[in-house]
Amino acid sequence: MTPEDRDLTAAKAGDHAAFARIYDRHSAFVISYCRSRGDGDGTDAAQEAFLRAFDLLDQVVSPNALRSWLIGISRRVCAERRRALRRRNHHEEQAMTIRLAAIEQPRVTDDAIRAERMQSLTHAINTLPDDERLAIHLFYLEDDAANAAAETLGLSRSGFYKLLARARQRLANAMREVPQS
Repeated sequence: MTPEDRDLTAAKAGDHAAFARIYDRHSAFVISYCRSRGDGDGTDAAQEAFLRAFDLLDQVVSPNALRSWLIGISRRVCAERRRALRRRNHHEEQAMTIRLAAIEQPRVTDDAIRAERMQSLTHAINTLPDDERLAIHLFYLEDDAANAAAETLGLSRSGFYKLLARARQRLANAMREVPQS
């Protein structure tokens, strides 16, 4: 029995420490996924996804399906949060009666340039198809990205690296189109 099997069985029985180990194993990937779906830094959406996951653990039939299952929950949480944000923005715009003019543009600093470039990169990653975006996240966040891809995306090792190459090329092209400061 693998540690993932033991932790899943124990977490289903209500063992919070076992669920914490599951969280530790998968949180970086889930946070990154939520961030890629446009949910700020991704932590709030990931926390919500893990809270829901804890309540629904009995639905997981195999530890091998756990990551895909967590991504499914995260996808729904992010979609709900985007809809709520759109509604909130719509209501705030309707309620706003006074528009303030910008008095002065802030001075551009290295931090601002870095933040703008990071925002451009995040936007470029978000334009990738889901499987390519997941390949990028797996490669940069997982210790054994090829095995994680086999579990999450159902790809062979060579299939994963082909997908990753396509994703990197598409990402490079998207970044070339971004005007540099």
